[in-house]
Amino acid sequence: MSAPVRRHWSPKELFNALTPAMFTADASVVRARWDRLWPELYTEYDARHLKKELFIRNLIKTNEAEAFFNAWAADEERHTDGFIQIMELVAGGSEPDLRERLDARPHDFNAISEFLEDEFSLIVMIAFDEMCTCRAYAAEREFYAGLGSSCFLLWLREVIADEAVHSMNAVNVIRARYCDRVSEVGVILESLISGITDDTTYTGTFVLDYFGKAYTKELLANCRATILRNVAKPLFPAEQDESNRRPN
Repeated sequence: MSAPVRRHWSPKELFNALTPAMFTADASVVRARWDRLWPELYTEYDARHLKKELFIRNLIKTNEAEAFFNAWAADEERHTDGFIQIMELVAGGSEPDLRERLDARPHDFNAISEFLEDEFSLIVMIAFDEMCTCRAYAAEREFYAGLGSSCFLLWLREVIADEAVHSMNAVNVIRARYCDRVSEVGVILESLISGITDDTTYTGTFVLDYFGKAYTKELLANCRATILRNVAKPLFPAEQDESNRRPN
């Protein structure tokens, strides 16, 4: 089995030299920072609820998918911890209050049940969603640069890289285990995109959190094209041989 690519970095180390006193601002500015960062925090935090839902539904069937989700969940916890630190630094947040708010939020997976029918559909959705998030974060550079320290841009760079790796790791599960179903990927992605409207409500599912100006029709279409291009790439012979030695 080919292990998922992992990246190793620490938000705590990035922000260790920073204090809230460095980023004081008018109440309206602090509130605007909160409003911008809070959705980023809770969507990353919701990864833990999605992973729990997958196990409740017994969706994880292959060794590759299990390894992927274990690595992915650890990274999402890292992102959660980092966003909490950022909100403490620039948006008047406190970790106990933020975690209490996060714990109190409801989660309803009915909106994505169509994509929780089997491991394959799930992995396609995750590959697409992580690519969308990667590109949406990349559009946020101006905001993070405006927070007042280059450390926030370094943070953003690390998160963007994580999201890109998550998408490629998910694609590699498809290539290793579901190469006979690659022709279905486009249909699933079309269904995902067609269900996204201006009235789409985010229900704490981690995926399909497509609110904000970055999530344009062009971005979604480009991400679809990228996933289709990536899943069509053949496995290298060594990858294929290793995959064939592992039971489903």
